[in-house]
Amino acid sequence: MPRRILTVADPKWQAALQAAIQPDGLPGFIDAQTASDAVITLATNPAAYHALALDQSACGVWFDTLLDLTLGDTERSVSLLMLGDPMAADARLDGAARLEWPVDQNSFADALQQAERHMSKAHIPQRPEVFSQVETIRVRYQPVVRFRDMRPTSVEVLARIATKGGTLIGPEAIVTAMVSSEHSMWLSGFIMQLALRERSDGAFDRLDTRFAFNLPLDALLHPQMPILLDNIRQGAGIPANMLSFELTETQPVTDLPELAAVMSRMCKSGYRLALDDITPETPNLMNLLDLPFRCVKLDRSVVINAQSSDPAISQPACDFIAMVAANARKTHRAVIAEGIETRETVLALQRLGATHGQGFHFARPLPASALKPWLTHWHQAADRAAE
Repeated sequence: MPRRILTVADPKWQAALQAAIQPDGLPGFIDAQTASDAVITLATNPAAYHALALDQSACGVWFDTLLDLTLGDTERSVSLLMLGDPMAADARLDGAARLEWPVDQNSFADALQQAERHMSKAHIPQRPEVFSQVETIRVRYQPVVRFRDMRPTSVEVLARIATKGGTLIGPEAIVTAMVSSEHSMWLSGFIMQLALRERSDGAFDRLDTRFAFNLPLDALLHPQMPILLDNIRQGAGIPANMLSFELTETQPVTDLPELAAVMSRMCKSGYRLALDDITPETPNLMNLLDLPFRCVKLDRSVVINAQSSDPAISQPACDFIAMVAANARKTHRAVIAEGIETRETVLALQRLGATHGQGFHFARPLPASALKPWLTHWHQAADRAAE
């Protein structure tokens, strides 16, 4: 199968790799980009490439970001091939595939196979005790885009666990560690601190982007949570209306009056609240929609079902989305659809009344170093479209 290889390298390497590709060499295509352009490409369309061929000397300040977008990607959809000798020892590159100079068709093919094997054998450790290893927690950011002008309006903060080699694994270990409301509260606060520190370091405040955090029900209802949130927010110097908290689906709501009282206090403080991952099966959904949520988020399963070729599956999902959207219009509430992967899905959801979208069509979860150039790129594209 022809390989599509994204390349960040000096002209010598680019020419050598191109010479090893068709018509006389390996079947494939070399897409040479600058390091900054490659960051945007990997942030928005990694599935288009089989491998990233990386010459460290050509990466400049973007080297760590490009590693994060390959080795640090929980999906691991793009294999990494390093070109030439390393500039310095780096534990993240232990075992990584490497192509030495001079290059020919055989050495290039062997190195690509090694890169693919290394990706497939990436070690996934057993779930750690997160509270004894909070230094292993990393945060990623997945943007939310407003449909009417295609501008990013917020980013959802997603927590991950880092292995010694730099690979990230999903949130299951963190969810498992939330064994009590006390654990949930303090771990949620720690994740919030990490993200707001990176926000300050990366000057994201200049891009007017709201940060959205997942918050389990028991953490939201903990009596000390408002104090903790205020302390963290004030320490970071961020207005309350720039923070949103998404009530996760992991714990069903059993006491609506208690939740309503807590939400009322948080809204008066200026925080925004969202109802996350709703489906037709969400318990007490209509009662929850009467609470002062600023937005609701459609679970990706609903979005997938709405695109089904089977009317018995798609019609109920479309009816559900339309019902939620009609309710949201009455209450001036945003409707965010998760799991969007194509432009066609965006158009279909707009017709049903969704107002915002999130998913790989826009961007995958990004490290902070890739988030700022992505935000800048999308705002500039929106400016051009509005002219």
